[in-house]
Amino acid sequence: MPDNMRSYRTPLTILAVCAIVLGPLLSGFFGPDWRARWMLAWAANAYQNGNPNDAAATLTRASELSRTLATDSDFWNLKFDLVFNKEKRTQDDVARLFEESKALISEVPKSMQARTATEVAQRFHLKKLHDQAVELMESTYPPIEGRGAGENNDLAYFRSLTKKNLDIALKEIDAALMADGTSRREFLDTKAWVLHGLKRDEEALLFADEAIAKVAAELNKKLPPEDVRPFMALLFPERETSSDADVKTDEFLRSTNRLEVLKDLFPHINPIVIEAWVRQLASLRFHRACILDELGRSDESDLDYAWLDQFGFTNTAEIF
Repeated sequence: MPDNMRSYRTPLTILAVCAIVLGPLLSGFFGPDWRARWMLAWAANAYQNGNPNDAAATLTRASELSRTLATDSDFWNLKFDLVFNKEKRTQDDVARLFEESKALISEVPKSMQARTATEVAQRFHLKKLHDQAVELMESTYPPIEGRGAGENNDLAYFRSLTKKNLDIALKEIDAALMADGTSRREFLDTKAWVLHGLKRDEEALLFADEAIAKVAAELNKKLPPEDVRPFMALLFPERETSSDADVKTDEFLRSTNRLEVLKDLFPHINPIVIEAWVRQLASLRFHRACILDELGRSDESDLDYAWLDQFGFTNTAEIF
């Protein structure tokens, strides 16, 4: 064998052996899934740089490369941004996004379809496209008895927002409450809102009150002991007793947005956590106010509406 041939055959042989040993491993790193995620990152960068058309085209190619890309939250963040941040969005754009969403979810591995459908449905819900949210979930979820408690709760709540098939929604939320066993405040709220849709407002009010009481009980456990009384007196003024009066400040009472003052008064509590608690309570109070209105108890509902105004929730259309 000529020496010059030996000189390059040796490294080729080494490369061939490495390829046999490392090929499967490297394909995991540099195969279609890896390339698809690299393209997703490139598309996100193009979008941030003001090139939405390039971003959309790259995102489409990326989704064609990998069936699992549609399980990535960043993929859906960009896909929704491309439609809903569009300067001249049309109904056709939204309809096309919905059809693409259904097609992409159907290609996701079966074991991941329900979770992916829930994530995408939540995005349609936040855009107030509740019918689309329900359809996505219905298309991938198993029957009621085969779902998790959270899945039954989510689907029941979205149905309540569409005001359709509320008899099915009632079965779903009852299954969720039975499976959960702990009466989570969001489940209680869903039950109240479904019953409200069914015009069973006396029953609905019981669950709405229980959901709010549940938040209070949870905060009593989560708050530092020294903060319980002052914090709760500010967040639940209807529960205030004469002994709590000293914890209320003139600044808080005068404020047009008590949420910000509440965060200022308790700087050692994460402001994001405070905001999350207040937003949860705002949704529950709004639902209860609507139920009280239906019962003709406007004196009581006015208290909840006043609370919403004081905490900055002046546009109830934005409350889910």
